[in-house]
Amino acid sequence: MHRPLLSITLSVYLLPSIALAQAKTPGGETLSADLDQSIARGLAYLARQQQPDGSFLSREKGNDNNPRFTGPKVALTGLTLMAYLAAGRMPDTGKHGQTVRNATEFLIKACPDDGYFGKVDGSRMYGHAIATLALAEAYGMEADASQRKRLRAALVKAVKVLLTAQNVKKDAQYAGGWRYEVASADSDLSVTAWCILALRAAHNAGIEVPKDSADRAAAFVLRCWKPEQKSFAYQPGGDASLTMTAAAVLNLELLDRDSRDEVRGGIRFLDGHSVGDDTEYPFYARYYVSQAAFQAGGEHWVKSWEQTQNKLLQSQKKGEAQKKDDGAWPQSRTANEPGQTYSTAISVLTLSIPLRLLPTYQR
Repeated sequence: MHRPLLSITLSVYLLPSIALAQAKTPGGETLSADLDQSIARGLAYLARQQQPDGSFLSREKGNDNNPRFTGPKVALTGLTLMAYLAAGRMPDTGKHGQTVRNATEFLIKACPDDGYFGKVDGSRMYGHAIATLALAEAYGMEADASQRKRLRAALVKAVKVLLTAQNVKKDAQYAGGWRYEVASADSDLSVTAWCILALRAAHNAGIEVPKDSADRAAAFVLRCWKPEQKSFAYQPGGDASLTMTAAAVLNLELLDRDSRDEVRGGIRFLDGHSVGDDTEYPFYARYYVSQAAFQAGGEHWVKSWEQTQNKLLQSQKKGEAQKKDDGAWPQSRTANEPGQTYSTAISVLTLSIPLRLLPTYQR
């Protein structure tokens, strides 16, 4: 069912850049000669955005043209920590070892007594799920026993919040899913997708998660299927979209529902559509489309990866044109993708998929 963490031979942390030059992985995808350098530049940019408390924010120019740091710092820190881990950067080891350690420490200390990260920075259940997912991945890679104990304590509290929110009484069409707040009476596929990933990661890390939680979550995702459009919607009965179809396919594959007709139909939909300049939330969409294609494997993945890799390498250069060798990806056109720390972290996460380092996303 869940594949164990692999012994990785293609790591940008361990191998010189020449090793990735047009390399073919076991999955059949081609890794550009520029890939490892792109990831390294992105991580270097992110390191410059870390705050003294270990958190990450986005640097923007204020009305007085002076730089200021903004954004939901719990959510951004969780996303950025995952980017480092996905690229093989470990706590206390190598160039970014202290950056990773400080980010992990921030999330541990930021965990409130009731475990709800979403109230710390106003990122609600989105931020809570991302922080939980990041802590679970960090826990699985932590070698220090005392740190593992602290990470586990925070994880147990955070998982309890996810399960409490899932158990809120809702109308049948929304049952089993999650929404913006712990007590929300409805559910949506976007928040639910992150919550499923967080619980899967926690389960993989050894935290107790009831089996029926996965079954109920999968049932909600399936209720978002739009048979007439052969794709998935944000909420049951709504209009389908590329991003929500990718999120649904990824989560159903990770929940071992890959043999479902809805999943096969969703993959065919993704094969016929791609993330473009007019796609709503383009960085978020590209991340989910790429992860879903990776789970599908074969030609689905190879085709999607080529498009994703080319687009992200090109767009990073456009971002760097604003400042020599900046390493950032340009800010999204939508304010709901908050700043260059977000766009850079999620782009590094996306480009790191072939490295197969995060256990939660293993096939």
